[in-house]
Amino acid sequence: MTHTSHHPQALHHPHDLHPGHPLIVFDDFCFAYESRPVLSHIDLTIDAADSVVLMGDNGSGKSTLLKAICGLIYPLQGTYRFDGAVVDEKTMRDPLFAKRLHQRVGFIFQDSDSQLFCASVDEEIAFGPRQMGLSEEEVEQRVSDVCRLLGIEDLRTRAPYNLSGGEQKKVAIASVLSMNPDVYCFDEPLNGLDQKTREWLLGFLRSLKKAGKTLIVATHDQSLADEVADYFVYFGDYHGYEDRPHIHINRS
Repeated sequence: MTHTSHHPQALHHPHDLHPGHPLIVFDDFCFAYESRPVLSHIDLTIDAADSVVLMGDNGSGKSTLLKAICGLIYPLQGTYRFDGAVVDEKTMRDPLFAKRLHQRVGFIFQDSDSQLFCASVDEEIAFGPRQMGLSEEEVEQRVSDVCRLLGIEDLRTRAPYNLSGGEQKKVAIASVLSMNPDVYCFDEPLNGLDQKTREWLLGFLRSLKKAGKTLIVATHDQSLADEVADYFVYFGDYHGYEDRPHIHINRS
C-alpha cells in the first residue's frame, strides 16, 4: 500500500493566527466492513480551521472517513487522534471522553431524515445541549438563537418527519450548531436540495469558514468544492483539481 504525506503545509497557509496546529491525525489507519477493506493505511493530518473537501468515486471511503473522525467507527490497525487524544473503542467507552468528542465534532449526514429522531424540532435541537448538561435556561437560549439564525422559528413545534427535505437539512444543521462544535463534517450536503436551500447552505458554509471552524466536506459538487476548499483530499485514483492544493489517500 502507498502511504501519503500528511498535511500539505508547503501548498497553503490559510490560517496565520494558528498555523500548523494538528487537530485531526490519522496514522496508518485501516478499517474494513466485515472482510472488505474500505480505508487502507490512511495517513492524513487536518489542521484546526482548515476547510477540506473530500473527493472520490462512490464507495471510495469518504463517508467512512467522516464516521471515523466522529468516533463512530474504530481502526482495525493504526491510530486516529483528535487534538492529541487517541480515539478508539477503548477511549470511546469512557462516557466523558465520548461526550466531549461529540461536543467538538458535529456530523451532518447525507440523509437528514436518518439523523432526526425526536418528536419535535424543539426537542431535536435541544437534545445535544441537554446531553452536555446545560441548564434548561441555557438550552432554551441556544435553541432560540439557532432557530433565529437559521430562520426556522416557525418549525419549532413541528415533527421533523413531516418537514420538507430542505427544512430537515436545516434542522439537522441546527441540532449540531446548538452544540457549537469546533469541527463540522458534511456528507454530500447539497444532495436533494432545491436551488434556494442550496444557496442558503453555501452561504452558511462560507460563514462557518469565516468564523474559523474546521470544515470537512465530502461532495461531488464542484460549485460547493470551489466555495469552501482550502485543499482537496482525493480518494483512490480520483483526478480532479490537480492544479489546486491536494493530497491522495486510500490508494491500492
